[in-house]
Amino acid sequence: MRSKSIKLSVSLPNEIVLEIFKHIPSRQLTKFMVLSRAMNVEIKKILVKRFNDVFWNPHRRILVMITRYVLDFVPIHNTFDLGFKSLDNENLIATFQQNSSQRSGMVGPNNKRLWGFKLRGDGILRENPLNEPLIYTTWDSPYEQKETRLYTFDSNTDSAHPFIKTFFVTNGAVRIPCDDCEETKGSWTYKLFNNDRKRKNANFTPKVEFEGRNEKKYNGPGNHEVVGTLKTVRIQAPMLLASIEEKKKDRYVGGLKYIVMEGGQHLLKRKRNCVIS
Repeated sequence: MRSKSIKLSVSLPNEIVLEIFKHIPSRQLTKFMVLSRAMNVEIKKILVKRFNDVFWNPHRRILVMITRYVLDFVPIHNTFDLGFKSLDNENLIATFQQNSSQRSGMVGPNNKRLWGFKLRGDGILRENPLNEPLIYTTWDSPYEQKETRLYTFDSNTDSAHPFIKTFFVTNGAVRIPCDDCEETKGSWTYKLFNNDRKRKNANFTPKVEFEGRNEKKYNGPGNHEVVGTLKTVRIQAPMLLASIEEKKKDRYVGGLKYIVMEGGQHLLKRKRNCVIS
């Protein structure tokens, strides 16, 4: 008769386990944050170090594309470039903000001129310069659902490398006010969760939180519009790390593929022979 095989579980010392964790990708590493409170602390230290190594570089930024639809089918795109501000080491929430000194149509801390965006399909997006505000008129409803897509990118490039890759982070529908938000003095917020059911749980951390401001602008007697700007984005840091580590692409045909800097438009027809940074 064959003897039954006996399986023995062997406990590894914490030092060895933590050394193994240092080589596990961030998305998988977060799944081990259920082992113990002490292990969670050590895993967070690993993730914090990884994040700081990447995002304390001022050229490593996030890009937010907000799409609204006029008459329910005509898309209008606005894009915002935000730089890293701070990281909550306990909750692993990273805060990004728009720099007031950054000019419209310019990318990154050095204000390099943007030409446009190459979409995942055959399209080129150039309708609104980067960091141009959303414009609402009296014809718009008080609230409007929009689609938002988030990316991370490295703005450190030169004229020899006019194409900047974007790595996809996440997307979702947002409901942003279109009026001047008089009760909150223009401020508004919106939170994105992994699914709508968890939105009911007040203790559940959103994957992304947007903050912005709407201001009324008068263009003459009886004529005004509302100007909306995205000011701050708070996002789960492991999502950003996973996007970069996995070089995640946006598969949606209207999603961004890469940023085209000024001068890159002359190379678009020959982009197969170009080096994309």
